[in-house]
Amino acid sequence: MPVNLTCPSCGNIINQVTRSPQIVVCSACNSTHILNSGRLEDVGKSAILTEYPSIFELYKSYRHKDWKFTPVGRVRYDYGDGFWDEWYVRSDGGKESWVSVDEGEIAIEALAHKNIQVPPFDEINVGGTLMINRIKMTVIEKNSCTMIGAQGELPFKIVPNDTYNYIDLLGPRRVSFTIEYQGDVIDCYKGVWIDPFDITKA
Repeated sequence: MPVNLTCPSCGNIINQVTRSPQIVVCSACNSTHILNSGRLEDVGKSAILTEYPSIFELYKSYRHKDWKFTPVGRVRYDYGDGFWDEWYVRSDGGKESWVSVDEGEIAIEALAHKNIQVPPFDEINVGGTLMINRIKMTVIEKNSCTMIGAQGELPFKIVPNDTYNYIDLLGPRRVSFTIEYQGDVIDCYKGVWIDPFDITKA
């Protein structure tokens, strides 16, 4: 059930729809808040995201084959040559995951390994291989990115202009992994690239 929260900056009513978001961005004044014991604490402003054509909108329902989901949050990352959006989505059954959109390419992603044991970022090269879940994966991209804005509800605390390193890996049957290097924490996300034309409004 949605929970009504009041923005401490402007008084706007925010409908919390996920179970335990750590960050909530007010759609009215763009203030970023930490959710603490059911109350919002203002921690500053999030950058206003420039709108570009997208098949997704916050709080609208979509379907991919048998999977029905609703985007409830979005983070935008700049990687130098462009940007991509990570949509935080909630399924009808309550499961939460991510949908990545980069220049029309779409992948469904979920955390696969927390603090995965892999070589340091500087020792990995594009074209090289890594074994993930006993699958031989090829490194197709190695880069850094900067968080430039956010909307909605998110499961982690955001820091504007925070930068981290990442590598993208591709394996058989369009299975992909993204490894994120954030300080001493190295997380691995498993994804599957999908056809955008398979996504419809629910």
